[in-house]
Amino acid sequence: MDTIEADARPMLTPLLLPSPLPNQRPEPWLRGPRLALREFWGEDLMDLVAMHQEPRLRAWLLDDAALDQGLVAWRFLHNIQALYRQHEGLGIWHASTPQAEPGLTPRFIGWFNLMPLPARGPEAVELGSRLLPSAWGGALALEGGELLLRHAFEGLGLARVWATCHPANRSARACLAALGFAEQGLDAYEGQTAVYAQLERSAWQDSLALSPRARRARGLRAHREGRA
Repeated sequence: MDTIEADARPMLTPLLLPSPLPNQRPEPWLRGPRLALREFWGEDLMDLVAMHQEPRLRAWLLDDAALDQGLVAWRFLHNIQALYRQHEGLGIWHASTPQAEPGLTPRFIGWFNLMPLPARGPEAVELGSRLLPSAWGGALALEGGELLLRHAFEGLGLARVWATCHPANRSARACLAALGFAEQGLDAYEGQTAVYAQLERSAWQDSLALSPRARRARGLRAHREGRA
């Protein structure tokens, strides 16, 4: 299983005035070799609900909000639209991979996010993802993480990025190590205990000199040594 699966803080507090949903599918704003990220819209509702009905995914969530319920998921879609506009460059994004044949709808695999992390300060930002089990083990979490780290450090000019995950999720911890994150210990997160990890901009810049194979090997080494 190759996934970050950190909680993404889905912003479920009801808004006084719901933000309108786009009337057509948003175009991807960030792409990798096997991955595309775009904003969520109304027709993603059933995919969102189905993802959160998957018990293997929910077992690792630090915040098991009831996104398996249609009304809660619909509120999430409205709230995330507001967040896109209120916090430019941050959000929770629909993740898909292209189908083998041209013309087919891209395959939904989950989400990636950069979200505020108030527990670590007013300017703190957290990287995370939730991926369907069908997307585990294919290095998609690593690709998505690398795309968003470049966006965070080069596009947003952040000095550091945080990440959290379930302490028992060794695959998630290995993926974070492969991305260059250094664990900072355990602390409370949404009423649970979580691993906190941090990546400084200088450490990220140093990791750019490593090949993808070397970065994956770094994560596997951390896994074997018990740091993940």
